[in-house]
Amino acid sequence: MLNKLLFLLLLCSCWSLHAQTDVELNIQHKFGKSNYTPNQPYVDDENRVILITRIQYYLSNIELTHDGGQSVLVNKQHILMDGETSVYNLGSVNPEIQQLEALNFDLGVDPSLNNSRPVNHPIGHPLGDNSMYSDNEQSYIFLTIEGMIDTDGDQTPDKPFSFRATGDQLLRNMTIQASTSRSGSGIKVNLVANIANWLKEIDLEFVGNQENSGADNETLCDNTDEHTVFYNVATTSVNTLVSPQNQINVDSRLAIAPTIYYNFYTVEQ
Repeated sequence: MLNKLLFLLLLCSCWSLHAQTDVELNIQHKFGKSNYTPNQPYVDDENRVILITRIQYYLSNIELTHDGGQSVLVNKQHILMDGETSVYNLGSVNPEIQQLEALNFDLGVDPSLNNSRPVNHPIGHPLGDNSMYSDNEQSYIFLTIEGMIDTDGDQTPDKPFSFRATGDQLLRNMTIQASTSRSGSGIKVNLVANIANWLKEIDLEFVGNQENSGADNETLCDNTDEHTVFYNVATTSVNTLVSPQNQINVDSRLAIAPTIYYNFYTVEQ
């Protein structure tokens, strides 16, 4: 009898492991149509040259909708995102997901943990990073974007700006339609984060150093949803280029570093 019980427990354990789904988030940071590279010059909506030197932000309460409207929270509830990092392992979830339908998450730190401090978390924990905490505001920095802007038209950025959005009132929730099928033991969620859309309707020349929940940081966080910073993209292969619709465009407004935009059609498209 004991042997039968042990066998059943082992069988259930194996089934439980099989039913898990590994979740990976692949996020490509862009500025407009260009891939984001720190200290690379870009042109804003006012045709001014800008540099983005730092981009970091928290995602929290990540929830997956799948297989006909079922939902599950991922195990890692706070992820510290960095503009220079593309791949994030979100851990494993139950049950076995066959088709992802949507991704829901908050931009920022959950209020239940925003009253903690980095010292309260172990080394390596997303909330243990001192550079993402504001002592003055007694809050984690939900989103930070730092850089410089050209203010005299000589195409050389000369004035720094710094956004450090803090405070529970700047927490923003969003849902992204993200259709992704299971592959092997897991799913890969592919997103784009367009940094330029965060900066819409903000005059960078007059931002200065904003470490608060003031108007500029509020607009910054509102733009996450209002100007669709995040969106889902399907993965495609570019091994075979087959269409006459392939396009290459050169933006020469920036004389010191012209930007090349390209759109290659593939079989999958």
